[in-house]
Amino acid sequence: MQEASQNTANLGRSGKIFLFGLIVWILAQLIRLIAIPLITSVANGIDPAGWMYPAILDVVTAIFAIPLAIAVWKWRGFTVWTLTIVYFTLSIVDHIGALTNLILIGEPIAFEQFNGGGNPYTAPVVQTVLDVIFFGLLLMPRFRDLFFRLEEPKRS
Repeated sequence: MQEASQNTANLGRSGKIFLFGLIVWILAQLIRLIAIPLITSVANGIDPAGWMYPAILDVVTAIFAIPLAIAVWKWRGFTVWTLTIVYFTLSIVDHIGALTNLILIGEPIAFEQFNGGGNPYTAPVVQTVLDVIFFGLLLMPRFRDLFFRLEEPKRS
């Protein structure tokens, strides 16, 4: 794979901003490790079993956040672009599952302490919107080309 970090100097301002925002948003998914207490709560019979699926997807997306962010920064290319698309697809499916559970089951007991009486729909809705925005941007030729048109660094 070609190392893209050497090519960041060749990127335009919008490309650098996009890549920085993408990496920051991917790393922000580490907060989803908060689902570990929910998995424990479901396993102990405190919360309904319906919360297990979104909780596991949360942990999976959190675990893959660091390697994906590194790959986006260092390597890019078709494989990294595809993995990023798959990552956001998985994330969106997870958020839709969480929103469905909120509607059908209600807020999990394990998360009531984190919400502080606020609206439980806010976080998954905002996260879904941001995931969809980055997903859409990754499909736009302008930003997709950041992954596909990697130029060799000029040698002196």
